[in-house]
Amino acid sequence: MTSRRDLFRLAAGAGLSLTALGACGAEKGATTTSPSATPTDPLAPPKPVRTPTPDAPPRRLLALSSADLDVLHALDREPEAAWAVDGTGPRPWRGRPAPPRPEWDGPGLPDLRSLLPFGVDAFVLAAADVTGDQLRGYERLATVIVDPQGRPGWRDHLDLVADALDRDPGPAAATAEEALDAWTRGQRRLGVEALAVVVGTGARPDTPVATLAADSPLGAEIRALDFEVDARAEPRPYRALRRPGVQVVRVDPRDDDLVAAVRQPSVTSLPWALDRLVRGRRPA
Repeated sequence: MTSRRDLFRLAAGAGLSLTALGACGAEKGATTTSPSATPTDPLAPPKPVRTPTPDAPPRRLLALSSADLDVLHALDREPEAAWAVDGTGPRPWRGRPAPPRPEWDGPGLPDLRSLLPFGVDAFVLAAADVTGDQLRGYERLATVIVDPQGRPGWRDHLDLVADALDRDPGPAAATAEEALDAWTRGQRRLGVEALAVVVGTGARPDTPVATLAADSPLGAEIRALDFEVDARAEPRPYRALRRPGVQVVRVDPRDDDLVAAVRQPSVTSLPWALDRLVRGRRPA
């Protein structure tokens, strides 16, 4: 059974949100500008100052999150380099080897010095945990590809990057949608109406367990498929989650692949993660 300390480490290290733990058009070669967030609005998402235009799509790319790397691979683009808090190495949903990575082992995103050797003309960080100050710094080196509204869902993420790079998102989107439709039909046939995502290594029936928040990245994707997310504000006994129509699934903090996919679901990792979570399970 995972201790409370383990759950805090998972939430902090993998970026999981636990309820129980409390694009553009311009003249060729031009860029568009947007004002940065004002000091009176500290929660406003960062807005890119320079964004790519259809007439001058960037070619040399550096991905700064696991999900951004997955989107580039889905669009058949190989970045010059990639960095992600959960690593860029082999994953079950990736069919390519890991690209080079910046020499950076400090806290947070890589600093500018570690990125200079790659000579890129765009940073892809639509799913990265970037602050406004970091964004301003990256824009000193190259164009940034970021969603002004915050971290996008898998389809918006795919469309955003495809538009910036002048690529067709259709084939990758069709593959993902086919897999998600098949998964949805399979769960509906079992009578599933909601999912409760338990975070832990295992639990006895009366063991209190934490659940993934409904507004977490994975929770948002589950709700987009028209399933409810059974998230509890406080730990509840495992048996209390098992009800008719509720599929109770589990994220093991020791499973690096699953944690990475749950933390940042993307066009390729989301179908894999959902299939992995429900494999061999039925609702009560």
